[in-house]
Amino acid sequence: MSFPCIKINLKKIADNAKLINDRCNQSGISVVGVTKSILADITIVKVLKKSGIKIFGDSRLLNLQKLRNYFGYGQELLLLRTPMLSECESLVKICDTSMQTELETIKLISQICLRKKITHNIIIMVEIDDKREGIYPKEVLAFFNEVYVNYKNIKVIGLGTNARCLSKKRPTLKSIEYLIKIRNKINEIYNYKIPVISGGNSSLWKYIEAGTIPKEVNQVRIGEAIFIGNETSHYEKISGAYEDCFKLEAEVIEVKEKDGKIYKAIIALGLQDVSYKHIKIENPFYEIIGQSSDHTVLGLKKQYYNSNIKDISKNLEIELKVGSVVKFKLDYFGLLSCMTSPFVIKKYIEN
Repeated sequence: MSFPCIKINLKKIADNAKLINDRCNQSGISVVGVTKSILADITIVKVLKKSGIKIFGDSRLLNLQKLRNYFGYGQELLLLRTPMLSECESLVKICDTSMQTELETIKLISQICLRKKITHNIIIMVEIDDKREGIYPKEVLAFFNEVYVNYKNIKVIGLGTNARCLSKKRPTLKSIEYLIKIRNKINEIYNYKIPVISGGNSSLWKYIEAGTIPKEVNQVRIGEAIFIGNETSHYEKISGAYEDCFKLEAEVIEVKEKDGKIYKAIIALGLQDVSYKHIKIENPFYEIIGQSSDHTVLGLKKQYYNSNIKDISKNLEIELKVGSVVKFKLDYFGLLSCMTSPFVIKKYIEN
């Protein structure tokens, strides 16, 4: 079986990773390579590591376990989602650091660490822009105090925030400055300096590129900018980055003719693989008109109904037939679906 498949251009991924990592390093920012959209694919992770990325983060412990199995201990791994209580025992074994928002969870992690005689690092997530995870800014001092006073084997190493994950709000420098003010206040009260300000994700790229991001920000979590080549604040292409590191290909299994033209084609690709909302057909003559769990239906665009094929194009793209291969571009969620689906074959391209 050859289709559906996702073609993975390792050279382009390497170039994107190096471009982004080098620019961040110029501003003293460490990149956390986010691996959730690629299912922590080790072949791709090797490329990221070789391109200079030193820390890897994921929201799923199974993915992080895969990374730990490959790297062994010594590689810094970060859990990006507040863990379930049922995960905490595994968390402290797999990850050096986790993002935290709940005192109950931290208490359990502390108990586990006490039993194992180890220390676990946390980044406190602060909800400023995104309506996703995080505690409110006014609650951070009390939250920190609880951890600092009562859980000695929990080390607060950072403050973090998100933008453009749930909310349509773009990240603002004001929101990042909140983190810095909170960090300074903690230092003032407790004489405790929190070393990491994890300012956000690919939505921060424009500030990084322009050099306007506050100098105190020294960590960002980047996935989409590397793999898709765009920033997520305005969803614009990053200058110099590739947008086609990943391409989806699927095979035609049925065609319907009308007036001597292929007006409808069905491909062996469905919702179980990827939603049509997150893919874009490259063939200029067709559009996606429907999808079920197993099928995606393509229709000839209306403007070509009454055209002579020879007048439309010199190539044969319009003449789909059973066995034809149709190519698609992917957005970030399309990539995540394709890499997660066991039915989409992964094919690596070296150059």
